[in-house]
Amino acid sequence: MPGKLMQSAVAKCVLATLACLLCIVSSSLLSDALAHNLGQSYVYLQVRENMLSARVEMPIKELNQVLNLGLPAEKKIRSDDIEPHIEQIQAYVDEHLTLDCAPQACSLIFQDYGFLNTTFAQFLKIDYALDGFQQMPEAIDATYDVILEQLPQHTTMLLVEENWMTGTFQNESEPSMIFRQPGQTQTLDLTSGSLWQGFSTLVYLGIIHFIKGVDHVLFLVALLLPSVLSRQEDSTWKPVNKLSTAFVYSIKVAVVFAVAHSITLWLASLQVVEIPARMAESLIAASIGLAVVDIFYPIFRRRLWLILFLLGLFHGFALANALIELGATSQKTVLSVFGFNLGLEIGQLMIIAVILPVIYWLRNQRFYLSFVIRVGAVLLGAISLYWFIERAFNVNIRVLPVLQSLF
Repeated sequence: MPGKLMQSAVAKCVLATLACLLCIVSSSLLSDALAHNLGQSYVYLQVRENMLSARVEMPIKELNQVLNLGLPAEKKIRSDDIEPHIEQIQAYVDEHLTLDCAPQACSLIFQDYGFLNTTFAQFLKIDYALDGFQQMPEAIDATYDVILEQLPQHTTMLLVEENWMTGTFQNESEPSMIFRQPGQTQTLDLTSGSLWQGFSTLVYLGIIHFIKGVDHVLFLVALLLPSVLSRQEDSTWKPVNKLSTAFVYSIKVAVVFAVAHSITLWLASLQVVEIPARMAESLIAASIGLAVVDIFYPIFRRRLWLILFLLGLFHGFALANALIELGATSQKTVLSVFGFNLGLEIGQLMIIAVILPVIYWLRNQRFYLSFVIRVGAVLLGAISLYWFIERAFNVNIRVLPVLQSLF
């Protein structure tokens, strides 16, 4: 009876974990769905130290309709199709987009154009630099009514895509302004935000990135699973007697892993040392597999901390890539890296704080060694191999359709 109750409790924990993962994935998909909807045009504003830039994104179908460009409707538009009309489109945007930095002069300087293909529509992107101001303006008066003047059901909006002081990075779903009438002007305040707000946001992003970084978490899990056991001379496992033993081991893992990935995080973020992202991601996948092999056969032995340190170095390169992709290192680089790194370590400690008490409580259960350790390690090893093949050889293994075909 107690065994059945224990199994039921474990099953509930697994289901709860799956539910949490589903919520995370769902929220991620929802965020993507909020951006680039039908019947909408966007201005993305980037606020950097003493520099402002903007990017206009307009649905080509509606743009074609409004300007009578004669673009083909049955295929994706390319540069050759747009090039003959780019001056006309520029003039149209200049007429319907105003970013006024009064009392200073503020003018839009065309930089380049490109395309964005989404599930709903194809968008034309035009990049601008804002020029003419002597110091960063405190506010911008914005007017944006492309397409809206001709198609009243259309919606245009302005989003602050990047602003370090407010902790805004890669924002594509939270508009600061929504324009529903032609000629409507709204004011964007640029005085809000502070060093603390930007720094604290980067700490938060570091926490979230580590917790959502499944490969980093699984590597940590593979190292933590044996922490509540001690390996005997005959290579068998025996539960430890004290929580302090498992706790000290876990803290050592956290410290060595943190020091290692912090070194390469700093070096790569400051562009001192760089390796290809594909190589870093492949080695991270391999690191999980090595940790799993050590559970079944002690390949690390007395070199555990050295090997853990070396593997942690590769995790740091991948973490640096994530930070660079945020755009946070383009300004206040040292503060950005420090805040993100601090968040990573907090996230790591949170994972340990959740996992360690649970596995310590389960360590004396017969199924912990036979099921959690062995079956769990096999699953981790399979995931590691799957990721390594995909990343190292740049292939997409469609596992789900294959599994469905077997049943």
